[in-house]
Amino acid sequence: MDIQTKDEFIYFMQRACESTCNDCYIELYNILLRAFVAADIDFDGQVSEDEFEGMIAAAAAFPGKFGFEWWVGSGKDQFSAIDENGDGGISFDEWLNFAYTHYQSQKLPVAFDKMEKDAFIAECKESLNTGSDAYKKVYWFSWKCFQAADADRDGQVSASEFATMVNVATSGQKRLGLPAPFQTSGDRDALFAKMDENGDGAISFDEWLACFMKEFIAAVAAL
Repeated sequence: MDIQTKDEFIYFMQRACESTCNDCYIELYNILLRAFVAADIDFDGQVSEDEFEGMIAAAAAFPGKFGFEWWVGSGKDQFSAIDENGDGGISFDEWLNFAYTHYQSQKLPVAFDKMEKDAFIAECKESLNTGSDAYKKVYWFSWKCFQAADADRDGQVSASEFATMVNVATSGQKRLGLPAPFQTSGDRDALFAKMDENGDGAISFDEWLACFMKEFIAAVAAL
């Protein structure tokens, strides 16, 4: 994983903190695992109070790279909060549960698909300018839809996976009572066939992104 910008970090954390079932959560899990293993210098499978500062420093480095100081505080107090059973050592599951809850409590901008109606419509309108911040939000949301559908992780979305992508893509519109096209299997099949110009039975992300902007976002932007 190579997150370069603050915006990328925000989109990553929005997704990671949304569900434990997506790829971003798995990435975050591995980051927290590496922090734990790096701190466990005596290789006993636990992190003691003496080792704890190293784990916090390792965990803090990731958000700190983008200006987020999420681990500021007394190490001793944090250790006591995590060591719920008071045995003087923190297991990985205790650390993971505490850190994930801690991350979920941080304040981040509202994700594109979680916005309220007026803000959502405004972002759709602004996203038609591909140089805007709104377009970047739509771009990252498009990846969320694509990854959710690409169950076999082959980098493409097949006809059998396409309904999942459309459902995720229109979740915000349906929640807000906005136009949500392609809700019938017939409509989805027709759209898939239109996108799959070479007839190979799969669509790539760039094809999906172009379709999402034209067929889904534009309908809301026109309101």
